[in-house]
Amino acid sequence: MATVVTVPRDSSLQLRLVIGTNPSTGAPIINSKSFAKIKSTALEQDAYDVAGALIDLQKYPVDEIRFEKESQLTE
Repeated sequence: MATVVTVPRDSSLQLRLVIGTNPSTGAPIINSKSFAKIKSTALEQDAYDVAGALIDLQKYPVDEIRFEKESQLTE
């Protein structure tokens, strides 16, 4: 059996914004802003702190913050 090596890749940070409400259903309308190429060494707390600073600059309220880490599996 081959040994699997995990190689970290750049991550992304996404803010999901509530830009309105659907008049028919009352469900929130979500739009997202993504920030790519975050270094693989970035810590979750650091990403959260940056997201907090970015939230202050947004016109709409934030529904969710996503931090997506990517990695490549090789032998």
